[in-house]
Amino acid sequence: MFRTLLITLALFGLSATQAPAGDVGPATAAVERFHGALFANMKDGKALGFEGRKQKLEPVIKDTFDLTAMARVSTGAAWTKMPEDERSKVVAAFTDWTVASYAANFKEWDGEAFVTKGAKDDGKGNTMVETVLTLKNAAPVAFTYRMRESAGAPKVVDIFLDGSVSQMAMHRSQFAAALSAGGTANLLKHMEDLTAKAKAGA
Repeated sequence: MFRTLLITLALFGLSATQAPAGDVGPATAAVERFHGALFANMKDGKALGFEGRKQKLEPVIKDTFDLTAMARVSTGAAWTKMPEDERSKVVAAFTDWTVASYAANFKEWDGEAFVTKGAKDDGKGNTMVETVLTLKNAAPVAFTYRMRESAGAPKVVDIFLDGSVSQMAMHRSQFAAALSAGGTANLLKHMEDLTAKAKAGA
């Protein structure tokens, strides 16, 4: 929903809270709304359970992320050869996996905090929103949201761990292997397995 980022968060047992960034633009505001939703969801995480957290996060994630663009980029050149019905199934599976991953990994809060460091134009039509997740007993985890205009609003199209590890690049490698092994049907199964694994670990 960014596999390295999620693995890092899971290993540290992370949770998050929103930190104000003062006067912000629409891209930064979108990221902070998302962080705020994660925080509110985790406050009631145990009572909600996995399905309850998933239900609360799904509309927020769909509003914050350009999931169609992320699925397209993650799939690479294979996307151009897919009929529309297969593309729709890939986007749906990608969305389910993204939501399940956040619901599984952000399930409780223990005082950690998201801090927005700033935002900048990358000169390519994107806004890069830089954030840090502060931890109690470990070094902060820095990650950056790449935001791009979609349907009149800034949407997340990639996340960079430590400013350099691209979620989309990791997905492309992972998805390419699944596609090579069995086409779109195998890619869908791969994402369904990842979603099931996230639920099982929640």
